[in-house]
Amino acid sequence: MLWQDMKYAWRALARSPIFTAVAVLSLAVGIGVNIALFSTLNAVLLRDLPVRAPHELRVLHWIGPVPQRYSIAGEEMRYIGRRLLRCGEFSYPMYCTLRDEGEGFSEIFAFAPTDPFTVVARRMASRAEGLLVTGNFFAGYKAPILAGRPILPDDDHPAAQPVTVITYRAWQQYFGQDPNVIGETVMLNGDSYTVVGVLPRDHAGPFIGDKADFYIPLCFQSRLRLELSLASSHHYWLVTMLRLRPGTPEIEARESLERLWRRHAIELLPEDTVLEPGFFDLQLVDGRHGPVLHRQGRGTMALLLMKIGGLLLLIACANLAGLLLARNAAREHETAVRAALGAGWWRLVHQSLAESLSLSFAGAMLGLFLAWLGRAVLQSLLPALLYTDEGFRINLWTDVRVLAFTLGLTVATALLVGLLPGFLDARLDLGGRLGSTRVRGAPRARLGKALVVMQIALSLTLVVGTGLLLRSLVNLYGVELGFNPDNLVVCHLNAAQAGYEDPRRSRLYENVDQSLAALPGVRSTAFADQCHIGAGWGTHFVSVPDRSIQRLQTTYMTVSDAFFETLGIPLLLGRTFNNLDGPGPVRAAVVNEAFCQSAFAGENPVGRSFKVGDQDCQIVGVCGNATYYTLETGTHIWPITYFSCRQVPMPEVWFMMRAAGPPQTLMPAVHRTVAALDPLIPLTVTTQADLCDATIATERMYAALGIGLTILAVALSCMGVYGLMAHNVALRMGEIGIRMALGARPQDVSRTILREAVLLAGAGAGIGIPLALIAVRIIRSFLYEIKPYDPLTLIAAVVVLLVAAVLAAWIPARRAARLDPIEALQCE
Repeated sequence: MLWQDMKYAWRALARSPIFTAVAVLSLAVGIGVNIALFSTLNAVLLRDLPVRAPHELRVLHWIGPVPQRYSIAGEEMRYIGRRLLRCGEFSYPMYCTLRDEGEGFSEIFAFAPTDPFTVVARRMASRAEGLLVTGNFFAGYKAPILAGRPILPDDDHPAAQPVTVITYRAWQQYFGQDPNVIGETVMLNGDSYTVVGVLPRDHAGPFIGDKADFYIPLCFQSRLRLELSLASSHHYWLVTMLRLRPGTPEIEARESLERLWRRHAIELLPEDTVLEPGFFDLQLVDGRHGPVLHRQGRGTMALLLMKIGGLLLLIACANLAGLLLARNAAREHETAVRAALGAGWWRLVHQSLAESLSLSFAGAMLGLFLAWLGRAVLQSLLPALLYTDEGFRINLWTDVRVLAFTLGLTVATALLVGLLPGFLDARLDLGGRLGSTRVRGAPRARLGKALVVMQIALSLTLVVGTGLLLRSLVNLYGVELGFNPDNLVVCHLNAAQAGYEDPRRSRLYENVDQSLAALPGVRSTAFADQCHIGAGWGTHFVSVPDRSIQRLQTTYMTVSDAFFETLGIPLLLGRTFNNLDGPGPVRAAVVNEAFCQSAFAGENPVGRSFKVGDQDCQIVGVCGNATYYTLETGTHIWPITYFSCRQVPMPEVWFMMRAAGPPQTLMPAVHRTVAALDPLIPLTVTTQADLCDATIATERMYAALGIGLTILAVALSCMGVYGLMAHNVALRMGEIGIRMALGARPQDVSRTILREAVLLAGAGAGIGIPLALIAVRIIRSFLYEIKPYDPLTLIAAVVVLLVAAVLAAWIPARRAARLDPIEALQCE
């Protein structure tokens, strides 16, 4: 019976090719978007690490108060009383204690990401990232090796020869997949490392995103992550995992490690600390997906995307259900004949489900193909969508879990789409329908209206959310920067990582500055240790003598003499830097207006002094406020202190060039100029405008995604309105004919159809506004200088949907207005 129903459904759908194509395409869009988004969620949260026996892996977390003064992953923190903190990092001494004295596991290993470093291989220089690992990392992680050998415990010793294991990507990029790469030398931050192993193509590191291309023994941390220490018990920066010993209960390992952890942590607390239940708990968390705390933020973003995709699919299902209702209304006589010949209610429902399943299956196959086609595009969008940087890499291949999700989505869609039309067919009045072949279907029309209202309500939620994101983006682009980013070329150099030491490094930077200034089309040049927007973030505390503010947190920058002129930051009082600001016991400083307001309350600060630690500083000038770090900080201007490059050595610099014309025309000349001075220093060249855009890449991407999904949702809603209005015209042909015969004008007829569409859109808007006000809470963190309950955005969204509904109903309204009354009455 099932096979017969499916064959009948295919024949019936083949007789309506336009309806079938529209239905399949609308479902393909909804299902394809959800498959693509689920592939992201699967890669971020659900997929097991590609290692042997991932179910044996556990990640160590501790919960407790912040002990004394210490740092987590390089971020300084202080003891804050009874507040509990969940943390996934440990100090190196603590790791050694757990490794040497713990029980119940086969291996316990630790790792931490490096800062970006300079790589020189075969006379080619670039920037890369790596992973610092303990000597038993590969023994515990059990990642396969493609060529060579892994890092061994003997390699993790200060007296050992520096070695590295490289990824397949690094093997391709730096060594051209040379099979003789084992034993070759690569320079990392000026130090020589021997390549001892190559990882396979499908290798994935423990961190989500897998940005590491070089695996390096932990003992060489001081060369690649300077701010941390192996000896300090107050630096918590190592992610620690273990592999359970087969056959050993997990509780044995946890209790053994928890005793060691509590003994260590209590020693770091102030003596008067009162221990309470829950302090210093140690957790062993399932590690088959990697470090959980590092995935949760990305997983939250992926879940948000899935909710948006689910909303779009729900709109598509409502649209298709409405189309099926209208289609089945035209087949009521046929359905009544089948029922009269003995088809039971379940057989009629079964037939409707067979048609919806056929459409859902075709839509799922097309959606799966669309998701596969868009995989490369989605991969490029992931850094912005998941709020991370461009080095973020995950594999979006289709696995069993994605196929199972597709199958489940197909069945759920078929049920959502097919049940309502099927039950209406089963409740058909045989006596009334066998006597007439004219289209009736009033219950279907009422249900169709309800589905259209639901589509409009759901679409309004997307329109409101997209409108808020767009207005927020406009606000970000309207931030007053305090400097001129136009025609400003920016390039980054890190000579310290290439082995340059002062004063040779300072001379190199000065030579680069002079060479860039001599390029045709360059109006002025400057350099600093950071960019105002798009680079790092550095803060320190200053103390101001004889003021109520003894500790003021400020950001700081080290700049060249021409920095303020090149960027266009106005000088308000005093002077900028010059040749007289050389090394000495007192540093010259230029501060911004926010610094003056915080420290001197409107007084003239020129000539006043402050301290940074034990260093005396004297204010020589005051400049205007400028936005720092990202565009989103534009409403909160930080106090900034600027120091002269002659007084503070700079490991790395950002060069700024004010171009006379389009900045892109300067970039090739900048590459050639720096390469002529030293070709083994990696150079990054961009524009300040691009750096500004990069700080709001996530906001731009979500706005673009919202626009795309909103267009699809509104298009589906328009299809629903069109289908319903066309069906109503077919139902009311007799009524329309009588009205026109009695003197109704064509515009009166069309106005009736359009009025009905407006009423439906108004009802959908009335339901959708409360839904939208609830849903926009999800995107509150993405909004800038706009409230989630912005009335202007709500009004604009309602207007957009009302106009869309009128346009969708225009064709059926024109068709009704052009009916011939005689032909309409003959049909009646």
